[in-house]
Amino acid sequence: MILPEFLLSASPLALFIMFIGLFIASLARGYSGFGFSAVLVSSWSLVDVLARAIGVALLLKVITSCVQAFSVWRDIPWRRVVFLLMGAAIGTGPGVLLLSSIPADQLKLGLSIFVLGAAFLLLRGWELRKKANDKGALSVGIASGVANGAVGMGGLPVALFLTADGDSPAKIRAAVTAYFFLLDIMVFIFLFNAGLVDHNTLKTAALAFPVLLIGMTLGTRHFLGATAEGFRRITLFMLIFIALAGIIRSLFS
Repeated sequence: MILPEFLLSASPLALFIMFIGLFIASLARGYSGFGFSAVLVSSWSLVDVLARAIGVALLLKVITSCVQAFSVWRDIPWRRVVFLLMGAAIGTGPGVLLLSSIPADQLKLGLSIFVLGAAFLLLRGWELRKKANDKGALSVGIASGVANGAVGMGGLPVALFLTADGDSPAKIRAAVTAYFFLLDIMVFIFLFNAGLVDHNTLKTAALAFPVLLIGMTLGTRHFLGATAEGFRRITLFMLIFIALAGIIRSLFS
């Protein structure tokens, strides 16, 4: 395989940042089922164009969903996933339009501030007073679709929603795995039609796959030994870290 042109011209520091970002993102995906795009896009956008980082993240997330499907199938809350996807179908198109018309740093800054505030509230014990209905899931799906199409971070609103709604770790992990398998295919088609991905995206995803597999395996092993409260706290700390990284990246880029 001929290496993508941007990798051949990248500095050793840039390649190191991309490798570390990919590995940490893979650990997060294996453990919680989300956070992959947020970590990968935040780190890779430091040294590469945002659209390519988002395209690679989407392709790799489709692959990870296939790998994880057998272990989460029985725990998937299909009704909730369907309403999340219906909302995402509404929000994805506008999200891609935002990516092509508004500076990405501004979009990421707004999302990161929202996630940071919500994660702190959840860490302090706040939860939804009652189980969210289908309309609630639909609304969160719309927000997720916009965020995924615009900055490749659609998992953050969904993770916040499921955590606040009090779902078990197994259901949260299963729901986001099923949700993103279908959502990411849809978003990738939008990006492809908008001309925001190219053949280098496919090559880069192929090169990244071995690192992805190792990181996911290690993350999954840790998940199997996690308690419900431990999973919730680690998930929220992950969200806070991702949000802070996004804010710092947006303010100082």
